[in-house]
Amino acid sequence: MARVILPESSIKARRLRRRAILLWGSAVTLLLLCGGGVWLANASFLRIKTIEAVGAKTVAAEALTAQVERQITGSYLSIFPKDNIFLYPKKTIVAQLLTAYPTLKNVSVRAENFSTISITALDREPRALWCGKTLESIAPCLLLDEDGVVYAEAPEFSESPYARYFGTLSGEGLPGQYLSSETFRSLAALVDAMAQHQTENKVESVFVDEEKDARILFKNGFVLIFVLTDDGGEVFERFTLALTAEPFKNHTLAEFEYLDLRFGDKLYYKMK
Repeated sequence: MARVILPESSIKARRLRRRAILLWGSAVTLLLLCGGGVWLANASFLRIKTIEAVGAKTVAAEALTAQVERQITGSYLSIFPKDNIFLYPKKTIVAQLLTAYPTLKNVSVRAENFSTISITALDREPRALWCGKTLESIAPCLLLDEDGVVYAEAPEFSESPYARYFGTLSGEGLPGQYLSSETFRSLAALVDAMAQHQTENKVESVFVDEEKDARILFKNGFVLIFVLTDDGGEVFERFTLALTAEPFKNHTLAEFEYLDLRFGDKLYYKMK
């Protein structure tokens, strides 16, 4: 059988040429884009040269900038520098500063221009003291902020301006969490209300046990017991109403060992 090889049609040949040109053009464009990206990433006018740190009082600005400098040293894949204004690891910087310095509550990072970034840090403010898991704890007290976060060792006070809280912490090391933020804020507000109501009877300690029963201990030895999950406003109202009933209206709190509000409208108490 005879075989005849026909020449390639001109239309098919043109299609193959166009396809080859398109592939080469795409490859060249990709190379140019990649090369331009690498050039921009390494361009000196887009590299961070200045780091400013403001706001923090518990951590020196120099310490903050030194930490940031370590985070922006080096490069990604040995090609893209970490100190490029568009590539620097902002989230890592924030997380690292909050971990390294528990006294900081918030840290924000932003670019001021193509060569400067600004670090703004906010210190935690002490709200109370956390002094251990039990009332018998003898470990040094730690500072406790408004969100129930334990973050630093407390200084020595001749007479502490803060109430002392006891109970378990979640997490290891500092910062740690005492109760949840919402629960602690509610408890602290109740303690403040008790302190304002009993101006001559200072609140000394607050203890929350594993069963979430809470105790407020006053300087005169009186203890108020309630359930931590109860609404703080209701606990305070029941406490003030109890003081108008027998036998509280005829005796001072100093004459009582405790008042127990854990059982709804039923009040239990014990006199000394």
